[in-house]
Amino acid sequence: MKVPVAERPYELGAMESPGTGFLHIVRIGGDIDPVNAVYRIAFAPLDGSLRTRRPQREGLDSLTDFLRQAGVPIPEIERTWQALAKRRVHSVPRIALTPAQLEALGL
Repeated sequence: MKVPVAERPYELGAMESPGTGFLHIVRIGGDIDPVNAVYRIAFAPLDGSLRTRRPQREGLDSLTDFLRQAGVPIPEIERTWQALAKRRVHSVPRIALTPAQLEALGL
């Protein structure tokens, strides 16, 4: 069983200071069925630093797995599904990730 990144602080350097920011999610390719779409994800820290790594996930199930690994609460994941069904872009606020978590998530 795969344990979410947020539940493995002993592997991810729990002593590292997390950075808080937004996860920005973009559905690539326009009006494609959200269930099967490709999503690009970016982390935007509140400190204004730029992160150039933007992983992609294919399909809503893969995106959901990513969000769980990032420690996004289930109600926020459900809001993300609903938003992406209506729009191509959605942002998840107040996400705190350590440098090790960012690396593990490919961000």
